[in-house]
Amino acid sequence: MNDKKFYEVKVVFNNTESLDLESLNSRAMGEFDCDGVQEFSLDEPTVDKILGERAYSGGDIPESVIDEVDDVAQCDYLSLVYYFYEGEEVEKRASEFKEFVSLNKNTASALIEERPWDDWNQEWRKHYSPIKVDESLYVVPEWEKDKTDVSEENSLFIYPGMGFGTGEHQTTYLCLKLFMNILDDLKEVDSCLDFGCGSGILGIAAIKKRNMPVVFCDIDKDALNNCLQNLELNFNGKDLSGSSLVSRDKFSASIEHKLVFANILENVLLLEKSLLIDSVASGGYLIVSGLLNNQVDNIVESYSELEKVSVLSKDDWSAILFKKV
Repeated sequence: MNDKKFYEVKVVFNNTESLDLESLNSRAMGEFDCDGVQEFSLDEPTVDKILGERAYSGGDIPESVIDEVDDVAQCDYLSLVYYFYEGEEVEKRASEFKEFVSLNKNTASALIEERPWDDWNQEWRKHYSPIKVDESLYVVPEWEKDKTDVSEENSLFIYPGMGFGTGEHQTTYLCLKLFMNILDDLKEVDSCLDFGCGSGILGIAAIKKRNMPVVFCDIDKDALNNCLQNLELNFNGKDLSGSSLVSRDKFSASIEHKLVFANILENVLLLEKSLLIDSVASGGYLIVSGLLNNQVDNIVESYSELEKVSVLSKDDWSAILFKKV
């Protein structure tokens, strides 16, 4: 029987128009060691609840009804955010964040609850479904593996671990989009570094699409375990010699790579700038993300040694493609 626990901080905000939620979520992850953030998203049962007897069982929904659902959701549902904590000193970390967020002028309530670990999978499964990056790349949750009609070559199978990239978040999605944009310039003989790998989804994409050897690096032992789990899920029995998992404290920029991913926060990108630049081979690419839109210019200026190729944005988040010339 699994007696492991996690903590959930459930926050309701009462004034979303003046709330900078993206910045708050970034602080939750960066300053308060939050392991996962889940903003409330509309699902079919919630839409049916809003519409009541007028719920639609099929066919096109009139635009006026869509607007109505969106208005109600903005007021009653989208102000709800869950912050998840697990691992070491979990109760202390969750309590510190609850105290912090309770002081926000837009916070209506903040509740902390200890939950059985088995509830974690059920919570996340509600929110994850296959994600289309483009016609030849999809992110597929582990429990959908036997149901999808997408080929294995075009599928990244991911078991969502707490706080690790799943493709659902904009920053991971943007990294994958930029990766697919430069796919024709990458070869099997090239190598890849997935720095701050989390679930390993970005490095797994490099193996799937170009059979590149990948160094997966993260400071979090649980992230490396989740990464290994996803490698086994995608490549069970396949020879992955040349690829490796390494903890941050043992990593050095001793090898230059044609492709480097760094989907981390702005402050870490600034802290690790020299190491990341040194890890990129001449003519190679660096894809960075974990950035709010207003943080892009600062990173471009800080990484001025590299050529900015392009910037992609989705909602409040951005990713940058650099090239080392």
